[in-house]
Amino acid sequence: MNTLAIILSLTSGFALMGNRLAPESVVATSIVVDLALAPLIAVIAARRGRRASFWAAAGVAFGMWTLAAVLLLPAISPEHAARPEPPAYPPTSHAA
Repeated sequence: MNTLAIILSLTSGFALMGNRLAPESVVATSIVVDLALAPLIAVIAARRGRRASFWAAAGVAFGMWTLAAVLLLPAISPEHAARPEPPAYPPTSHAA
């Protein structure tokens, strides 16, 4: 349990704060923080043109380090994104 607490405190950033809590408390708090950061990371990644699901999974695994990475990486421009163009609406009628 102590090794898991050390790993999670490093990935969530609690090791940087210097808190010396019980391993059970560190594990529980780290998991809650990582799960709370995942949706935020997914939204930021999607707005920057990146895959939200990948970045959300990375946020659960690596916590605040993923948030820092997604904030520091440049946004992908729309012409480089692998998304198809939506159809033009409303469609024009050529039946007349």
